Amino acid sequence: MIARFFLLVLILSFGELYLLVFVASKISFLTTFFLCFLTGVLGGTLVRQQGLHTIQKIQKNVSSMNLPAEDIVSGLILLVIGTLLLTPGFVTDVVGFMFLIPSLRRLAAKGLIRYFEGRIKGGMQVTHHRAAPASGPAQPTRDGNVIIDVEAKEVD
Repeated sequence: MIARFFLLVLILSFGELYLLVFVASKISFLTTFFLCFLTGVLGGTLVRQQGLHTIQKIQKNVSSMNLPAEDIVSGLILLVIGTLLLTPGFVTDVVGFMFLIPSLRRLAAKGLIRYFEGRIKGGMQVTHHRAAPASGPAQPTRDGNVIIDVEAKEVD
């Protein structure tokens, strides 16, 4: 998993560098630098604004006793977006600005929640047992209590 992530970062970095050099050769280094600077400032401002809005939504949901899972994941996506927009390059900027659109970010947040719920549910094995006395063979209890034994199992 770490090797794949490293490979992805390496490929993305070389792609960004190649694209920056290509664009700089066509429109000049200063213009390319200015574009990178402008997208960083504009992106940072937009991420900050949407981040504050997301924090307000989380506080509102918590105060009304609702679980703000989607808003929390959306906030984490905003953190990643901020990193992408501050990274010099055009591919990271396009991806970052794309997920600044609230409906796309909500869609991504819902998808991530479903993915992790599936990983959690798929990784748990639930078995039901009757309570057994401390010594001797297992016998059902008089009051019919059920013990639920949960074991985590990693799913690939």
